[in-house]
Amino acid sequence: MQHTLLHITDCHLVPQGERLLGADTHSNLQAVLQQACAEVRPDAVVATGDLVHGGTSELYPQLQHILRSFTDAPLLCMPGNHDCGEAMVQAGLPMEPLALGPWTVFALDSHEDDQPAAKVDDVERAALLTCWQSTKSEYGLLATHHPLLSIGSPWLDKDRIADPESLMDALIAASGPQFAGAVFGHAHQVVQGHYCHRPLLGTPSTAFQFLPRSEKFTTDQRPPGYRWLTLDDDGHIHSQVRWLH
Repeated sequence: MQHTLLHITDCHLVPQGERLLGADTHSNLQAVLQQACAEVRPDAVVATGDLVHGGTSELYPQLQHILRSFTDAPLLCMPGNHDCGEAMVQAGLPMEPLALGPWTVFALDSHEDDQPAAKVDDVERAALLTCWQSTKSEYGLLATHHPLLSIGSPWLDKDRIADPESLMDALIAASGPQFAGAVFGHAHQVVQGHYCHRPLLGTPSTAFQFLPRSEKFTTDQRPPGYRWLTLDDDGHIHSQVRWLH
């Protein structure tokens, strides 16, 4: 059996009628969801941060309304550096582990309000490990906002999670689900790497993209995007990036 997961990230919603870097982020998110949900009915949706731009609390209900206009699938969210974690909690956005057959998707909060770089301290690492070890599923997928590897852009690489290898080593060694891979956002581009033969997958933004391997902040002309993941009952992950057309 297979379980289909829709990964969206970096939606950067701003008040309706406004644009961000020339992008109508509301319309782009709606168009992405309309296209994606016409392709496949997702079993779950994971949204890995920067869901709104500036953490404006009234935008989170708008985000939920847009999502629920296209799918009633279970949802897992986590904050990015442009979000407000407290406002997300108040809005009722689900951030608890998400079960899909023999799989569980775990959210790691890597954000610090108003700071671009990742912050994952020992307390957060320990909390993730405790949650991981107490889960009875066979396979675990980690979802976080910031990258878990270098993507080749110095201005973005300084924001990645510090010492991600020790975090992933701990998950590999832990009892509980087998660590099968990770998905993340923040990069606004396609990223496909591996750690110990496990995929580490960055997904393009639903809003706008950054130019790959750029030395400084540079936007790209690629359209909004998203990623499909297929989680097999034998622990394998298949994925495909799709672009808005």
